[in-house]
Amino acid sequence: MNLKPSDLPLLFALDMLLEERNVTRAAARLHVSQPALSAQLARLRRLFNDPLLVPSETGRGMVPTPKAEEMAISLRDALSQLGTLGDPTDVFDPERDAATFRVGGSFSAIGTFAKPLIQSFQQKSNRALRLSFRAASEDMDVLAKFENGEIDVLLAPDRQVPDPLKMRPLIADEVRMVQRVGHPRGTRPLTPEEYCSLGHLLVSPSGRMEGLMDARLRDMGLSRDVLVSAPYGDSIGALLLASDLVCTLPQGMIEALGPGVEAYALPFRVPDMSLAMAWHRRLDKQPAQRWLRDEITRISHDLRPTLPAGKHPGIFPMLEQIPDGYH
Repeated sequence: MNLKPSDLPLLFALDMLLEERNVTRAAARLHVSQPALSAQLARLRRLFNDPLLVPSETGRGMVPTPKAEEMAISLRDALSQLGTLGDPTDVFDPERDAATFRVGGSFSAIGTFAKPLIQSFQQKSNRALRLSFRAASEDMDVLAKFENGEIDVLLAPDRQVPDPLKMRPLIADEVRMVQRVGHPRGTRPLTPEEYCSLGHLLVSPSGRMEGLMDARLRDMGLSRDVLVSAPYGDSIGALLLASDLVCTLPQGMIEALGPGVEAYALPFRVPDMSLAMAWHRRLDKQPAQRWLRDEITRISHDLRPTLPAGKHPGIFPMLEQIPDGYH
């Protein structure tokens, strides 16, 4: 099969179809009519001698064929490279240009950055600017998610960033204990004994009942009672308000919980949560991706001081998964 220069628009159409898996949505993002995009899909099928996308058995959207899935990564990389061949001063205009950004990360990282990032997007008054958050599970293959385009940027503790990725330090956030206003414990400063005697809430997509704080407590010869393990970080505020549970979180996440909770300094030393932003090298020079990374960096400056490059807290090693903070 030999591609002609006149076939290039078809490749952009195919990339959008593989991303949206829906002709109507893809047509809207490409600013063409649905019949016109359907005609392009028909030409693509003839060109590649493959159906490429077939109707889903659920009746919603379309499903790529094995050949289309095999082509998807190479196609996206090729189009990304084409996007950097123009004017080297080319920039992304968030008030006019269309883009969908996919941000992955631990619940605490997303909880810290989601609100200010959404506010930043809304200030642009651009409905073509979209944002998708993906919670990082404990068994997620991060490199694979980058390579197949499921995430563009990862927000995670710096020690959990795989070596092949590029990385930028963001914040070093203090870890504190949160309880509801009016908690029977009162408002006195915590002691180690009291901290361990309370009922704790831990957030874990897999339902585990131990977190990084438990490892730290064991180092000190202490232990606590984790009574509830919740799968989603956005449930923390409601669970704390409805119970006498407490939760240990980075300060930035606490501020995102809203009213009705109060935070207390821990009665022992723990390392700050060192959060970084990571991205794949293939996205390094893409204007839209550069804009997103700069925006996240700007937001981080308003949140917490940035750690000096190369400086990592070293009281105890991080666990093997992308952690959900200390909890």
